[in-house]
Amino acid sequence: MRFLEEFGTLMLILGFAIAMGFLIILARILATYTNFLITIIGIFAYVSMLGIILWILDKRSRI
Repeated sequence: MRFLEEFGTLMLILGFAIAMGFLIILARILATYTNFLITIIGIFAYVSMLGIILWILDKRSRI
């Protein structure tokens, strides 16, 4: 059971890494077509949302 939890955490981190890669590609596309400041605000909002989700998952796992 512990192995499945570790494997799930590893897959979650891998998924977030892939999502960050897509975010960087999307940010480069958006930066060429839109205002750069809007793109930076969007990246910050996305990363903070991921941080909140990870924090909630961490809080739930300790209960």
